[in-house]
Amino acid sequence: MDYMSLSKLEYKNYTSPMGWYSMLYPSNWNLEVIEGIPAFYDPEEGTGAFQVYAFYNKKGEYDLTQELIRYLQTHGVEYQEDCVASFINNEGSRIKACEFISKERFWLVYVLAHHSKMVLCTYNSDENPDKKLSKILTNIISSIRFSTNNFTHLQ
Repeated sequence: MDYMSLSKLEYKNYTSPMGWYSMLYPSNWNLEVIEGIPAFYDPEEGTGAFQVYAFYNKKGEYDLTQELIRYLQTHGVEYQEDCVASFINNEGSRIKACEFISKERFWLVYVLAHHSKMVLCTYNSDENPDKKLSKILTNIISSIRFSTNNFTHLQ
Protein backbone atom coordinates (compact mmCIF):
# COMPACT_ATOMS: atom_id res chain seq x y z
CA MET A 1 0.00 0.00 0.00
CA ASP A 2 1.18 3.50 -0.74
CA TYR A 3 0.65 5.23 2.60
CA MET A 4 1.04 8.97 2.66
CA SER A 5 4.19 10.17 4.34
CA LEU A 6 4.07 9.25 8.02
CA SER A 7 5.04 12.79 8.95
CA LYS A 8 1.93 14.04 7.12
CA LEU A 9 -0.37 11.32 8.43
CA GLU A 10 -3.04 12.69 10.73
CA TYR A 11 -4.38 10.71 13.67
CA LYS A 12 -7.72 10.62 15.49
CA ASN A 13 -8.16 9.92 19.17
CA TYR A 14 -10.12 6.87 20.30
CA THR A 15 -11.19 6.53 23.93
CA SER A 16 -12.71 3.29 25.21
CA PRO A 17 -16.46 3.55 25.91
CA MET A 18 -15.92 3.80 29.67
CA GLY A 19 -12.80 5.94 29.31
CA TRP A 20 -10.11 3.78 30.87
CA TYR A 21 -7.73 3.79 27.89
CA SER A 22 -7.19 5.94 24.83
CA MET A 23 -5.13 5.66 21.68
CA LEU A 24 -4.50 7.32 18.35
CA TYR A 25 -5.25 5.79 14.95
CA PRO A 26 -4.84 7.13 11.40
CA SER A 27 -7.63 9.55 10.49
CA ASN A 28 -8.07 7.84 7.10
CA TRP A 29 -8.85 4.51 8.81
CA ASN A 30 -12.37 3.36 9.64
CA LEU A 31 -13.57 2.28 13.07
CA GLU A 32 -16.20 -0.41 13.58
CA VAL A 33 -17.23 -1.92 16.89
CA ILE A 34 -18.04 -5.60 16.48
CA GLU A 35 -19.47 -7.38 19.53
CA GLY A 36 -18.02 -4.66 21.76
CA ILE A 37 -14.52 -4.93 20.25
CA PRO A 38 -13.21 -1.89 18.36
CA ALA A 39 -11.69 -2.75 14.98
CA PHE A 40 -9.66 -0.23 12.97
CA TYR A 41 -8.76 -0.67 9.31
CA ASP A 42 -7.72 1.18 6.19
CA PRO A 43 -10.77 1.15 3.87
CA GLU A 44 -8.57 1.53 0.79
CA GLU A 45 -6.56 -1.60 1.60
CA GLY A 46 -9.14 -3.79 3.28
CA THR A 47 -6.68 -6.62 3.89
CA GLY A 48 -6.04 -6.14 7.60
CA ALA A 49 -7.67 -5.08 10.85
CA PHE A 50 -6.33 -3.81 14.18
CA GLN A 51 -8.48 -4.84 17.19
CA VAL A 52 -8.28 -3.96 20.88
CA TYR A 53 -9.59 -6.15 23.70
CA ALA A 54 -9.67 -4.62 27.20
CA PHE A 55 -9.49 -6.36 30.58
CA TYR A 56 -9.47 -5.44 34.26
CA ASN A 57 -8.06 -7.69 37.01
CA LYS A 58 -9.62 -7.02 40.41
CA LYS A 59 -6.93 -9.17 42.04
CA GLY A 60 -3.93 -7.20 40.82
CA GLU A 61 -1.47 -7.18 37.96
CA TYR A 62 -1.39 -9.38 34.88
CA ASP A 63 1.30 -11.91 34.03
CA LEU A 64 1.91 -10.91 30.41
CA THR A 65 3.77 -14.10 29.56
CA GLN A 66 0.82 -16.22 30.72
CA GLU A 67 -1.65 -13.99 28.87
CA LEU A 68 0.36 -14.22 25.66
CA ILE A 69 0.73 -17.99 26.02
CA ARG A 70 -3.04 -18.28 26.52
CA TYR A 71 -3.75 -16.17 23.43
CA LEU A 72 -1.27 -18.06 21.24
CA GLN A 73 -2.78 -21.38 22.31
CA THR A 74 -6.14 -20.28 20.86
CA HIS A 75 -4.36 -20.21 17.48
CA GLY A 76 -2.44 -23.44 18.02
CA VAL A 77 0.84 -21.51 18.22
CA GLU A 78 3.59 -22.50 20.64
CA TYR A 79 5.05 -19.72 22.81
CA GLN A 80 8.75 -19.17 22.10
CA GLU A 81 10.43 -16.66 24.41
CA ASP A 82 13.13 -15.82 21.87
CA CYS A 83 10.42 -14.69 19.40
CA VAL A 84 8.78 -12.29 21.87
CA ALA A 85 9.75 -8.66 22.33
CA SER A 86 9.37 -7.35 25.88
CA PHE A 87 9.66 -3.73 26.94
CA ILE A 88 8.24 -0.98 29.14
CA ASN A 89 6.98 2.24 27.60
CA ASN A 90 7.53 5.73 29.00
CA GLU A 91 4.35 5.63 31.11
CA GLY A 92 5.41 2.41 32.81
CA SER A 93 3.16 0.02 30.90
CA ARG A 94 4.62 -3.43 30.37
CA ILE A 95 4.42 -4.73 26.80
CA LYS A 96 5.02 -8.08 25.10
CA ALA A 97 4.72 -8.53 21.35
CA CYS A 98 5.06 -11.28 18.78
CA GLU A 99 3.98 -12.21 15.28
CA PHE A 100 2.94 -15.49 13.68
CA ILE A 101 1.15 -17.04 10.73
CA SER A 102 -2.07 -18.95 11.38
CA LYS A 103 -4.49 -20.30 8.78
CA GLU A 104 -2.61 -18.41 6.05
CA ARG A 105 -3.04 -15.07 7.86
CA PHE A 106 -0.37 -12.85 9.36
CA TRP A 107 -0.92 -11.98 13.04
CA LEU A 108 0.78 -9.36 15.17
CA VAL A 109 -0.10 -9.48 18.88
CA TYR A 110 0.65 -6.93 21.58
CA VAL A 111 -0.23 -7.38 25.24
CA LEU A 112 0.01 -4.21 27.32
CA ALA A 113 -0.60 -3.95 31.05
CA HIS A 114 -0.52 -1.15 33.57
CA HIS A 115 -1.29 -2.20 37.12
CA SER A 116 -4.66 -4.03 37.02
CA LYS A 117 -5.56 -3.05 33.44
CA MET A 118 -4.60 -4.88 30.28
CA VAL A 119 -5.25 -4.50 26.58
CA LEU A 120 -4.63 -7.18 24.01
CA CYS A 121 -4.11 -5.69 20.56
CA THR A 122 -4.06 -7.76 17.41
CA TYR A 123 -3.43 -6.96 13.79
CA ASN A 124 -4.26 -9.65 11.26
CA SER A 125 -4.06 -9.55 7.51
CA ASP A 126 -3.81 -11.61 4.35
CA GLU A 127 -0.28 -10.26 3.91
CA ASN A 128 2.66 -9.14 6.01
CA PRO A 129 2.70 -5.40 6.71
CA ASP A 130 5.25 -3.32 4.81
CA LYS A 131 7.61 -0.95 6.65
CA LYS A 132 5.21 1.99 6.53
CA LEU A 133 2.30 0.00 7.91
CA SER A 134 4.58 -1.48 10.57
CA LYS A 135 5.50 2.05 11.62
CA ILE A 136 1.82 3.04 11.76
CA LEU A 137 1.04 0.01 13.95
CA THR A 138 3.97 0.93 16.20
CA ASN A 139 2.62 4.48 16.45
CA ILE A 140 -0.82 3.18 17.43
CA ILE A 141 0.62 0.90 20.13
CA SER A 142 2.93 3.66 21.38
CA SER A 143 -0.04 6.00 21.73
CA ILE A 144 -2.04 3.75 24.09
CA ARG A 145 -2.55 5.41 27.44
CA PHE A 146 -4.30 3.89 30.43
CA SER A 147 -6.52 6.10 32.56
CA THR A 148 -5.40 6.56 36.13
CA ASN A 149 -8.99 6.02 37.33
CA ASN A 150 -9.77 2.85 39.26
CA PHE A 151 -12.34 0.61 37.58
CA THR A 152 -14.24 -2.37 38.83
CA HIS A 153 -15.48 -3.73 35.48
CA LEU A 154 -14.15 -4.11 31.99
CA GLN A 155 -15.00 -1.88 29.13
